[in-house]
Amino acid sequence: MPSSSAPPHADPAVRPAPGRAPLGGRATRVALVGTGYIAETHLEALREVPEVVVVALCDVALERARAAARRHGIGVAVAQLQELVPHAIDVVHLCVPPDLHAELARAALELGFSLLVEKPLALEGETAAELFALARARGLVLGANHNSTFHPAFRALVARLGAIGRIEHADVRLAVPLRQLDARDFSHWMFREPRNIVLEQGVHPFAQLVRLLGRPLEVEPTVLATRELGPGQPFHERWSIGARCERGTATLHFHFGATFQQSTLAVRGSDGVLEADLHRDGLVEETKSPWLDAFDAYLAGARRARALGRAARRNLLQYLRQTLRLAPRGDAFYAGMRASIRAFHAAYRAGAEPPGAADEVAGVLAWCAATTRRLPATPRPAALPLDQRPARTGEVLVTGATGFIGRATLRALLARGLSVTALVRRPPALPEDLARAARAGELRLVRAELAGGETLRSALRGARVVLHLATGGGATWEELERAMLGGSRALYEAARAERVERFVYVSSTAALYLGPDCGRAVVDDGDGPDPRPAARALYARGKILTERALTELARSGAPALTIVRPGVVLGAEAPFQHSGLGLWVRDNHCVGWGRGERPLPLVLVEDVADALARVATHAGRELDGRALNLAARAPLGARALVEHVARHTGRALRFHPRPLALSQAMEIGKWLVKKAGGRRDPFPSWRDLKSRSLWPELACRTAREVLGWKPCEDPAQLLARLFPGARP
Repeated sequence: MPSSSAPPHADPAVRPAPGRAPLGGRATRVALVGTGYIAETHLEALREVPEVVVVALCDVALERARAAARRHGIGVAVAQLQELVPHAIDVVHLCVPPDLHAELARAALELGFSLLVEKPLALEGETAAELFALARARGLVLGANHNSTFHPAFRALVARLGAIGRIEHADVRLAVPLRQLDARDFSHWMFREPRNIVLEQGVHPFAQLVRLLGRPLEVEPTVLATRELGPGQPFHERWSIGARCERGTATLHFHFGATFQQSTLAVRGSDGVLEADLHRDGLVEETKSPWLDAFDAYLAGARRARALGRAARRNLLQYLRQTLRLAPRGDAFYAGMRASIRAFHAAYRAGAEPPGAADEVAGVLAWCAATTRRLPATPRPAALPLDQRPARTGEVLVTGATGFIGRATLRALLARGLSVTALVRRPPALPEDLARAARAGELRLVRAELAGGETLRSALRGARVVLHLATGGGATWEELERAMLGGSRALYEAARAERVERFVYVSSTAALYLGPDCGRAVVDDGDGPDPRPAARALYARGKILTERALTELARSGAPALTIVRPGVVLGAEAPFQHSGLGLWVRDNHCVGWGRGERPLPLVLVEDVADALARVATHAGRELDGRALNLAARAPLGARALVEHVARHTGRALRFHPRPLALSQAMEIGKWLVKKAGGRRDPFPSWRDLKSRSLWPELACRTAREVLGWKPCEDPAQLLARLFPGARP
């Protein structure tokens, strides 16, 4: 970071790094610690960095590290940081959640690795200072990946600062959607404490303000809106912040979890204004002119229009060239990440201080601390007990228990007084009512992987019923086959070894063929899965083949297999943008699988959970080897449902009816463009698209006649349960 007296456009990567000589002629050997979403971007960017080679990946979830290593052709995958030592690593990229940064950064420095750490480098300024001191003492390089300072629009703004005279004020507007919030993944780090969202999202504009205005001297934060994610878990979604800094003043407005995205930075100087649109990647400049006010106003508007038009054409051309593989990836987010990573490694090889060094990190964390200083301390809930003892007699074991249907199923089972175990892969993301049940010993939590092994068998030992809701997924068929099909087989075989009586596989109506040419007006439980899985999309193919594999395994003995196929499952705890309604091209624009007027196989999540609890407690043999479809007979189509949600929420939701043939033609057009660009995506499945229209009715006779299942079918009641107080 430039000092308070340095110009704001000074290059931060020119100061020498004390105690370290420049690297020789060999390539820099890099390892990544953490192989989640952001690590994929690091790996993509590192392929474009000269004289750098990625030799190892490290993740406590070793199988995830191995899968990433296979995808990227990297030879080494390990689970622990210490295992990187024999591989002569020079630099580690730390891509783990922020609460692990300090601990792992300290360990990596002590092992002799230089570090590029994802933002924020630490949660406290004092901790960051200690890490930089340790790096200096060991002659290592440490930097934070403040990629927002390399955003193309921000760099263009910095390059034009001289045109607006002396900087006086900066105004930041940041409104970002949060997919974790929409998915109700409230266990995510950014929701665990009220300040975390600022450390997660606010660091981007804070790093830019430090470059422009220096450190904050006085900060006046105001929380404008708060909602409770759960008891004792407040989430501050809108903020207004005013500040006086070393070289000017600033105002910021944050909206975390917004439904319309905006990210702008306007810098007002003594002689003009620069406004960067960081979301759309554009820059508008307005300065004084010698003309009369009326003509000056015209010129200002015309210049703004030309600048916006140039940016729009440039971005569209970049997208088309990138799609056709005529140019490398160049979207603004990736361009900023690539430039930041490249600058770090250039400084490392030159023996210089990298961007995101001690002064800049101190300034960013000073902003974070000043913004969140008034937030009351929120006590952390006690860790949920993970019980590795064998199951209690008659236990019902649930996989996928932290998901949308899984949470409702746990409640339904506990309400019947059953002994219940939730099988989880990570510390569970449970709402407060289920967390209380776990702490009270009513709900048993066990950590295990579906890959098999003694841990899985131990979790099943003593269980009577398995409800298998865990979906499994992947970007390729190989990954999905390994997770969905392989995981389900391993679980069934472990259940057989532990003498479980019933295995319930929660599949999906996606496993059926439900196109308008299916030849049946009503699809019954006895109608098997689509006989042409290869003609379906990955998810549907996975469900079809998993049903087949489990059916084949069940022919050779216990446990008895029951397959359950819920329809379009809705509930108050899930986003309403369900793919059963159509293709949500935006969160408020739904393109229908047809006209959207035919009744959908809707079902409330509580009714699905009730059916699963009935299956788990059923004593007869009528369900052995059977499949149960679950759908209500509510006469609501996609168009009517979207219109109702719009009325209830006040959102500008739009349903766009579209013939299936037109949708297929558009998909083929996109496929041709990608093919011209060298992509090897599968040809769009016409059969899968037709099946998404959900044309025939689902009879659901077994659930109704054998189990006495009675789902909510009155449209008014169904909508009222989705939105209390709403009218159809």
